[in-house]
Amino acid sequence: MPTTRDIREGDARKTLRDLGGPVDFILIDGWPGDKGPTLARQVIEIVAPQLRVGGYVMNDNAEADFLEFVRDPNNGFVSITLPLKGGTELCLKVA
Repeated sequence: MPTTRDIREGDARKTLRDLGGPVDFILIDGWPGDKGPTLARQVIEIVAPQLRVGGYVMNDNAEADFLEFVRDPNNGFVSITLPLKGGTELCLKVA
């Protein structure tokens, strides 16, 4: 099975709107905003529909609103906080 690695530069809220098909792994390492949803929350909402069932998302900072999204059973993830850097979230898409 061929593999593709794709690194995109720019605003993730724009560059990740179309990933070209289901993906297996997404690393979200952004920064918390001063107000409103964090970048991680905005990005997970964009990429979640493009992640295949059985695919993983890792979030470096485990922001509260990101956790709210991935821990909501309606969004199709199970997740665990890893003891790295004060909180790194590993999420598996199950539905």
